[in-house]
Amino acid sequence: MSIATTNTPARAPLPPIGVARSAPRRRSWAQGSLAVLLIVLGALTAGYVVMRMGSTHDFLAVGVPVGAGAEIRAADLVIVRVNDAAGLKPIPAEQAANVVGKRALMALVPGSLITMDQITDTPVPGPGMELVGIALDEDRMPTLSRIPVGASVLIVLKPADRPAGEAGTPELVPPRTITAKIIDRIAGTKVGQTILNVEVATADAPTVALAAADKRLVLTLDGP
Repeated sequence: MSIATTNTPARAPLPPIGVARSAPRRRSWAQGSLAVLLIVLGALTAGYVVMRMGSTHDFLAVGVPVGAGAEIRAADLVIVRVNDAAGLKPIPAEQAANVVGKRALMALVPGSLITMDQITDTPVPGPGMELVGIALDEDRMPTLSRIPVGASVLIVLKPADRPAGEAGTPELVPPRTITAKIIDRIAGTKVGQTILNVEVATADAPTVALAAADKRLVLTLDGP
């Protein structure tokens, strides 16, 4: 038995499928230059920040409590190494000779850096002056931001209350005022209270002290 075979002709290969190619993107010279410039600026900025963070210097700080008006001794100072910070102007350690022997304008707390605004050549209190501490509530004084240390103020004395049952016309004369200078200020023991050390004339010191004890003081800013 014979099997007849037929030869099937081979199929022609399919033509390749064409894929559309996108045109190459052209980058302008300006864009390339801008990219390089941004990379360089970024590297410089990062390097500057790292350098500033690692830049430390020796400054003067307080080692023991120093009261307002007290003379600053070499034993009161310590040297600390800290980073530079914007807005802070501490005294470099090499200027210690310019600090020793001066007076503290305010109470200096251990651990705090010393600035030139905190020291003076003038004794505190000065000749013919006394230092008096007064405690005032926030409704008897301007806001603290307006009465910095060293500010000149007026202390207004409220007249003493009349004894019960005593009649009389209201006081028509202006209240007495006393010129003072803010030497130091700290937070009081109550919320909203501030304790101020003020420099007043020796003759006015007893009056201010008694009026402060009776809570008959109001603080106002002195004009220029």
